[in-house]
Amino acid sequence: MPENKVFPWVEKYGGATDPVKHLRSFMDAMAVYSSDELVWCRVFSLSLKDEALDWFHSLPPRTIDNFATLRHLFSQQYASNWSRGLTYTTLVRMKQGREESLKGFINRFNRTTRQVRNADQRLIVSALTTALRPGPFVDYLYEEEPQSMDELQTQVGRVHPN
Repeated sequence: MPENKVFPWVEKYGGATDPVKHLRSFMDAMAVYSSDELVWCRVFSLSLKDEALDWFHSLPPRTIDNFATLRHLFSQQYASNWSRGLTYTTLVRMKQGREESLKGFINRFNRTTRQVRNADQRLIVSALTTALRPGPFVDYLYEEEPQSMDELQTQVGRVHPN
């Protein structure tokens, strides 16, 4: 370990959550700490706890020759815990509730949208337009056709300032 350096804080992984998120956090912290991936291999166990730490210590000696190998073995071991993220289909299936306000639904829709990876803005706007209850605002959206969620948010603000 490099002298006079404190190991960077990384939330310890126990084996029950997304391993990819843990690897990202670990790698981000270690990039500041050291560029030597052999150091990364040596200190990786410090970022583990419980079942994950037991798994790490059960690896046969000399199994890990570089960080890519460690990353592969770790990802493979905990692959069933990967967060798959949401898809565009999730957005298409959303519907505004009968008693749900426009702003309330758009907030819920936006929270969901942030979990969809690489979603095209025009597809998101289209999904939102079809998810809303019929009414004057939807008619307005079909006339104005916003090209992005920013444009749509601006239109919502004009129609419903509060």
